Amino acid sequence: MKKLCMLIALLFAEVLAFNGVCFAWGSASGDGSNYRQLQETAVFFNNGGNRLTHGEAVVLDLNGTGVTAGTTLGAYVEDLATADSILVVGCVKYAADNQTPVVVVTKGPIDALAADSSDAVSSGTAVGTTASGTIGSIGGGTNLGIALEAGSGSDDDYLFIWVDPTGAD
Repeated sequence: MKKLCMLIALLFAEVLAFNGVCFAWGSASGDGSNYRQLQETAVFFNNGGNRLTHGEAVVLDLNGTGVTAGTTLGAYVEDLATADSILVVGCVKYAADNQTPVVVVTKGPIDALAADSSDAVSSGTAVGTTASGTIGSIGGGTNLGIALEAGSGSDDDYLFIWVDPTGAD
């Protein structure tokens, strides 16, 4: 019986892996032909009260509805208009409605929503969450990652960043 259960689990994992549905930390067999192969993702729960869209920066929700120590703490995320939040975990990979699971890029490249008319973003500079522009947008700052390209100077455009949250001021 133990062998049968193991065989079923392995078959299920293979089906998911070959269909590209399996979530994992990075790509074990990438050939470098697509930047998404470098992304590390994690599934969180959208507890922010609104729909999250691709490229929005999200932070840990430590005090929202349903968040309790020892059960859901660290599993819930939300988008905020807070400058350089130390609670930032990454950027949304796929849009997600409120109170649903959300895939977040926690390390690697992604095209992120930027508010760079007031928070200038230059290639090679640090980026973080911002209090200016659209909620969930990134700008010049700290704690989220590094800009891989310069921003256009207009709010609500997308630019590629390398997500690597520091969790420090």
